[in-house]
Amino acid sequence: MTTPFDMTGHTVWVTGSGSGIGTAIAQLFASSGANVVLHGLNQHDVTGKLKAEIEARGGRALALDGDLTDAARVKEMCAEIETEMGGLSILVNCAGGSPRKSTIAEMEEDAWDQVIEKNLKTVFLVSHAAIPMLRKAANPAIVNVSSCVTRSGGVPGGAAYATAKGGVDVLTRALAKELAPEGIRVNAVAPGLVDSPFHVGDAKEKYAHLIARIPLARIGEPEDLAGPALFLASSAAAYVTGEIIEVSGGTRLVS
Repeated sequence: MTTPFDMTGHTVWVTGSGSGIGTAIAQLFASSGANVVLHGLNQHDVTGKLKAEIEARGGRALALDGDLTDAARVKEMCAEIETEMGGLSILVNCAGGSPRKSTIAEMEEDAWDQVIEKNLKTVFLVSHAAIPMLRKAANPAIVNVSSCVTRSGGVPGGAAYATAKGGVDVLTRALAKELAPEGIRVNAVAPGLVDSPFHVGDAKEKYAHLIARIPLARIGEPEDLAGPALFLASSAAAYVTGEIIEVSGGTRLVS
């Protein structure tokens, strides 16, 4: 007996799956029967190991490496997916980060550009390149990874990141509207504070004051985002598009 979360027959590309939330999402899709395309930036060893683990459990995986801000490289990766995996039915845009924090008053232009490109331009470039494959797939879907900082403006120095993720929210809705007539659903998950390599240092220690205010009384784990991402890509969410699900332990209730 199959369930709505049986992803057998699907091929999913999870960008940024070399660590943290991306890794957890890729692992859950693989355990749910999907063929998985892994991706990292200069992370051959990490994604290669994850590929081997998936294959050892009887799954099928492809590991890609490349800069998602480079349109030509993104197109090359899509060509590799089509050749090696026969197409793509689910795209999870998870790659991102906040490498250069600064106040707006002190921020250098290239720092702003780097954060916007890493978090917003990549979603555009990958989605743009993947749409032709999604159009040919059965029950296709895109799941973007946004952030709950779009409501608050982010942590001090995180204005560029919050702005980029706000753009991801709008792009999610715009893509959902454009692609709905073709049966391609587009949604997003918006993590709250998550204990992952995204943060420099120990997030539990650095953000203890924020964790104390979370209604569920703990920091999020990467695995907490994997389930909602799987739901949005699955047939259980067949009538859901243009939505952004916040996964923050109830932070929305107090902020």
